[in-house]
Parts: sequence; C-alpha cells; structure tokens
Amino acid sequence: MARRKDVDQGYAWVALGAALSIQLLVALVVFSSGVINVAIMQEVENDITKASWIGSTLSGTFTLLGPVSGVVQHRVGSKLTAFAGATLVLLGMTLASFCWTLTGLLVTYGFISGLGLSLCGNVVGVVPGHYFEKRRSAAYGLCMAGGALGLFIAGPLTRYLLDHYNLHGTLLIIGAISFHICIAASLLRKPTPTSNTSFTVESNNEEDASAEEGSIEVSGVDSQPFQSSNATEAGVKHITNTNTEETTIPFLVEDIKITPPCTPEIKESQCQCCNTRLLFGVIQIVTRKAFLMYNFAILFWSLGDAACVFHLPNYTEVKGSTPRQAASLLSAMGAGGVFTRVVIGLMASDSSTEYTVLQLGIVGITGLITILFPLYSSTYHWQIVFGFLYGLYSHGTNSLIGPLTIQLTSLSNVAIGFGIVYFSCGIGYLLGPVIASFIYDVTKEYDYTFIFAGICFMSSSMSAAGISLCRKR
Repeated sequence: MARRKDVDQGYAWVALGAALSIQLLVALVVFSSGVINVAIMQEVENDITKASWIGSTLSGTFTLLGPVSGVVQHRVGSKLTAFAGATLVLLGMTLASFCWTLTGLLVTYGFISGLGLSLCGNVVGVVPGHYFEKRRSAAYGLCMAGGALGLFIAGPLTRYLLDHYNLHGTLLIIGAISFHICIAASLLRKPTPTSNTSFTVESNNEEDASAEEGSIEVSGVDSQPFQSSNATEAGVKHITNTNTEETTIPFLVEDIKITPPCTPEIKESQCQCCNTRLLFGVIQIVTRKAFLMYNFAILFWSLGDAACVFHLPNYTEVKGSTPRQAASLLSAMGAGGVFTRVVIGLMASDSSTEYTVLQLGIVGITGLITILFPLYSSTYHWQIVFGFLYGLYSHGTNSLIGPLTIQLTSLSNVAIGFGIVYFSCGIGYLLGPVIASFIYDVTKEYDYTFIFAGICFMSSSMSAAGISLCRKR
C-alpha cells in the first residue's frame, strides 16, 4: 500500500458527511428517550422508577457494548458495522411498537435498538480519525455537531409524533427514520492509494526460489528502505518502499510480513495468536493510568448528563411548563451543542491547546450551572436559558472524546479505545436515570436530582485534572 490521496481532502469530506449523518440519526433515537419516557408513563406504566429503566437500558446498552462494537468494527470494517447497526435499530423499534409491557419494551426498545445504536456510534467515533490528520480535531467537532442537530430535532419531532400517533406509532416511525443510516453507511469505502509499493524478487538459486512459494503481505510502518538479509551473490532480492509520512498512519496501511503457504493448522494458530494479541492489547490500553483517569471522567460526566437530561422534561412540567415547552428545552440544548461542538473542535485543532484543560473547564462550568438550576427554574424563559447554556458547555465533551482517545491510546487502537470509553459512558447512562428516580422517590423533589448531577460533573472535572498529572508522571 502507499500514500493516501484522500487524507484531509477529497473523499475524506464525503466520509465525514456520512459520519455526521449517522451521528445525527443516532442522537435522534437516543435523545428522544426522555420525551418517550413521559409517554410510557401515560400509556404503559405510571411508576417513574420502573419506566426509567426503559430509557436507561437504551442508553446503557448503546454505550456499555462499546468494546463489543469496537471489536466488530475492527474485524468487519465501518460499512458493514453501520449496516448491521441500522438493521438492529429498525428491528428493535418495530418490535417495540407491538409491545404493551415494560419487559417487552426493555428487550426490544432498550436492548435490541441499543445494540444497533452502539454499532453505529462506534463507526462515528472512528471514521474521522482515519480520514483526517492535520484537521482531525476539527473533523471530530463537525462530526459530533450531528449529535447536537439530532438533539435539536429530537424533542419537537418526538412530541409531534406522540400527539398524532401515540407511543407505538412514534416508535415505528422513529425506527424507519433511523434506518436511513444505511444510506450514509453506503458512502463509507476503503481508502484509495495514489501509488503502490513495488516488490521485485530475483533469485538464481533453488533455496530462494522455494521461499517464494509463500505470499508477501504489505503493511509497513517504517519509512526506511527495506533490505533483505538473505541477499547473496547468487540471488538478489530488491524491495522498493514508497511510504511517506502519510502512510505511517495505522489502518491506512498494513504490516510487511512473510506469510507461509496457508494450511488449516496455520490458519487456526494464526487466529488464536490474533485473538490473544487483541485481548492483551485491550488489557494494556485499559491499565494505562491516564486513560483510566479519562474513563473515570467520562463515567461521572455521563452519570450527571443522564440524570439531568432524562428528568428535565418531567421537572419543567412540574414547574408549570406545557409538554411542548418541555420538549423545546432539548432543542435549546441542541442549539448550544451545535455551536460548542464545532468551536471546541476548531480550538482543539491548535497544537498549543491542551485537551485536558478544555475538558476540565467546560465540565466544571456545566456542574456549576446544573447545581444552581433549581434556583432559577421557576419560569419557562429561564429554563430555556439553562437548556442553551447546558448544551453550550456540556456537549463540548463529545468533540474531545475522539482526539483524547487517540492521544491516550494511539490511532491504531482507536476503535478499541473508543469502545472502552463508550463502556465507561454506558455505566453512567445506565445508572443515572435510575439513581435520579430513586432520589425523587425518597425526596419527592426534582431539585435534588440536579444537585446530584452537578456533583457528578464536578467529580468529572477533577478526574480530568488527574489525566494531566498521570501523563506528567
């Protein structure tokens, strides 16, 4: 393989547009769960704690299965992974439209659709890193802006569908809309090289000729010319390598190795060796102190985000807002999120910008805004202000997940690293709504839910500070 002509240019922008579209549709399904939870309480189960398990299972499965999605994408590629994910989302939402019990919704809407979203979400986190190098952080910011657009659309669209088609019709229509992920996935293709590395093998002796029965796989990461150590006067092997700095990006190239003739025994041993190396690589990534601290930061952030966003519609309705006004708060979050995801991505593109400092600052401000929200939540106008400010600061974290994961793990491990980060995020999204519902059941006040969420954001900010300390040591 050789130099990629579509790094930072050309078809890279088409791939980025496809990833942005996938992110928008994934966010539409995920962020509609808060509004759908209100409909579940009205049509299926009035118990807030039991009903909250449906949405938390969707969000938790979406993120907890990140490592599985990372391994699947590592094996079969981005296109097939996205196709499989879109099919599972459609299947889960269609089956959920025929369910009238919490158990049925838990399995279909929560687990099956969540698994499909997990596969699609991992594709979004990997594609910009493979197609962009100089503009990678900006590409991640633009891609994650699709999530904010999905949040902007999710509230009003879901409320409109619920008013006209009730819960089960809404689930069926949202599932059909999400299946358009397949169209975006069809635009993802393998990188196109501009030239090929040539290998010339000349041999005059029988020993060298017999060695040519194996195949040569090209996967080089070294830009120095390769020389054969077996070259003799009788036989000369000449290998030309045209790799440049661009070809040292993992995934865009392969490793150079000599493969013996394929036999069933060799294939089995190679498969076992590959699985062992993959498992060892995952363990090695997880045990890195800086990456571990980042996962703690994401865990606390997702815990606070799930508790805050999931119960925000209910809280604002208790404060006197109408269901439509409550749904419009998600649009206010989306408006702030679109702006900050693009801006944070552009800021992170500056080589002098420290990602962990950005993470620490924006999450810390989010915690302060959330803790103080009960003091100014009495009117709809202040609720809109909170929604916009919350999206403006909290959603910047989404743009930093890709660059920070690459920085802490390396580009060659980004699919697995992104999956591990999603797993940490899933723990928070699974437990956040349940803990928030438990707090409400005990106190009968939603105010304490937002205080709990603010404390989680503050803990996330402190964990982000620990990343820099671990890296310096």
